[in-house]
Amino acid sequence: MSVYRVSLAVAAALFASMFLAATVRATDFRLENAVFADGQSQPQSQGVTIFHEGLVFDFLNDPAEIIVFDKAHRRFILLDVGRRLRSEISIDDVKTFVARAKHSLRGHANPSVKWLADPSFEESFDRETAELTLKSTPITYRVQLQAAAADVAIQYHEFSDCYAQLNHVLSPAKSWPPFPRMMLNDAIERHQGVAKEVHLTAVLNPRDVPTKIASRHQLSVQLDAGDMKRLAQTREYMAKFRMVSLREYAQGR
Repeated sequence: MSVYRVSLAVAAALFASMFLAATVRATDFRLENAVFADGQSQPQSQGVTIFHEGLVFDFLNDPAEIIVFDKAHRRFILLDVGRRLRSEISIDDVKTFVARAKHSLRGHANPSVKWLADPSFEESFDRETAELTLKSTPITYRVQLQAAAADVAIQYHEFSDCYAQLNHVLSPAKSWPPFPRMMLNDAIERHQGVAKEVHLTAVLNPRDVPTKIASRHQLSVQLDAGDMKRLAQTREYMAKFRMVSLREYAQGR
């Protein structure tokens, strides 16, 4: 093959990659989310996550908080609506904190806690029911998948990974380390979908009562007028809320 043709092939490949990336960035969709404690019919938390023009806006109802994932600028923007406060943390700082957490877990005396740093699962998938199962002694996930376009699945996976890590940074004492969830996210993307329901059963000590949590997620590939109004209001918050350090923000969270 001539150098000219090689150059054309490389240029075509680069163009295809750039086109795919642009397509992923441009895809808009939303997920309504609800989390339930074991046996409860009313959710303990609710919210909506909106993907729009390369940004992800995660709205939590109570307490009223908005977290904006800004991949292009490698940051999270945190908005406390009640206190009218704004803070930021870089994705690099999140990853550094999580890496330290992994190192700490690896040195833990409890094998189940140590397992959290480098989890492994027995994975199975039922194509007829679209049910994915990741099973282990400490943690088991049962997930009902819903089909999604490739670009939707990619964005969902990327945000879910970063959000799981951020959640552990903001609430290390109240949240699970993100590594098991990140493995689940990988499995969900491999099966080309997004989660419709997730059922978690966890027990790190055999003498403890298992923790059971369920979440439900309703996907919509179109944004409505209410969504656009919330996004416009969020951009106003980003411009007007008082900027504080992450430490000050977290103290009243």
